[in-house]
Amino acid sequence: MLILIAGVSGNLGRALAQYGLDHGHQIRGFGRSPTKLPSAILTRLESFVECDYYEERTALDKAVSGVDAVICSYVSHADAILESQLALLRAVERAGVKIYHAHSWNANWNKIGFEEFEHYDAYKSFRRHVELTSAIKPVYVFTGIFAEFAFSEIVGIAHLKEDAGEKVMAYWGSGHAKWDFTYFEDAAKFSIDLITTNKSVLAGEGGDFDIRSAEASAKDLAKAYEKVYGKKIKLKPLGDSKYLKEQYAHAVATIDHRKYFSYANSYIQAANDEGIWKVENPTVVGSTDAVERLFEGQIDIPKEYQ
Repeated sequence: MLILIAGVSGNLGRALAQYGLDHGHQIRGFGRSPTKLPSAILTRLESFVECDYYEERTALDKAVSGVDAVICSYVSHADAILESQLALLRAVERAGVKIYHAHSWNANWNKIGFEEFEHYDAYKSFRRHVELTSAIKPVYVFTGIFAEFAFSEIVGIAHLKEDAGEKVMAYWGSGHAKWDFTYFEDAAKFSIDLITTNKSVLAGEGGDFDIRSAEASAKDLAKAYEKVYGKKIKLKPLGDSKYLKEQYAHAVATIDHRKYFSYANSYIQAANDEGIWKVENPTVVGSTDAVERLFEGQIDIPKEYQ
């Protein structure tokens, strides 16, 4: 299949392209510049369509021309998720493409309402607008958090610190709540396989799919750390869900909503501690050592997400 990956230069976009190329598909990239792509991927692309901005109609129409499926992997910002993605979807409609993988790969925001968590309002708005205005039925894949951010202070299960030469694992909530997480590579494999082999998706029926590489709590991570490194680690609780929700409510009332990522962690931690986003029977796509591997491949949250 010829698959367009819009936003191909990001962490997930590269993983999608790599897996698709390695499994015999033609991959076309779409974005502002190909320079962020490693040459090992760029030189194998069917083509790369550049744009000055993501809503550029001429570039979008060129990007979707002749493709079999489209995956949106833009940066996870409200304007990209709603405005830019709607522009992409309209180009998909004009081209007559019926397989569209919407930007998702996050906690299952179907479980909350509008205005409960600002970061997911754009996703929910996109979905509802498409339902009301388009014949396209997108694919949505829910993954929990990305494994590579599991120790981030912004969205992570816990974070590691040094305290007087001692390794400390700090966490919010009870420390017992299980977080679903998925590696970029596992998410990419599932999404590419889904849009190229699933009969209902190939027929344009779209659908919602819950997956995870594994699940783990902060205290599970402490045990895994001791298993991997043979050392004890000190656990440090930072506060409970009640405190987190109070902090979030205060932030929502006092901080410019355009800066929602500066206080998003309060809601994320409370929601996971209370199991708000937990899904039943997700498809497990990770290896048996998925938890232990978390200590190897952590990356910083890109600045554009902060």
